[in-house]
Order: sequence, then C-alpha cells, then structure tokens
Amino acid sequence: KAGQAQHVALERNRTGVATAWSNPDSGHSGSVTPTRTYRSSGGENCRDYTHEVVIDGKRQTVNGTACRKPDGTWRVLN
Repeated sequence: KAGQAQHVALERNRTGVATAWSNPDSGHSGSVTPTRTYRSSGGENCRDYTHEVVIDGKRQTVNGTACRKPDGTWRVLN
C-alpha cells in the first residue's frame, strides 16, 4: 500500500498534495507528499517528497528524492 501511494503521489499529485494509504492487515498507515518538483542537471524530472508512516501508533517521517527514468518508472535516490 505504501509503495502504491508513493507512486501515485509522485506521478499525479501537485506539490504539497498528499496521498494517504492504509493497510488493514497490518494496521499501518501513512501519507506521501511531494514537496518539490524540478529537472536534474542530467535532464531527469525529479521530485522531493515526505513519507509519513504510522506503525503501532508511532509516527515516523522519511524525506526522499525520486527521479523519473526514461522508461517512465521512478528511481528513488535516497
């Protein structure tokens, strides 16, 4: 669920608009929010994002960057 939400957020969301997700089997949930969109020096379309995850009631936040590869998939850099 988290991976699907991340793909949707990177692919479709405007900067600042979150996509929420929830896994009913594990009880985990979260959201992915693109925070910046830009073109890399190599010409790739890239997006910075924040992924918030709630596991057993504890919220964790991860910041990352992903760039679109020529085949249309997203490559997560960090």
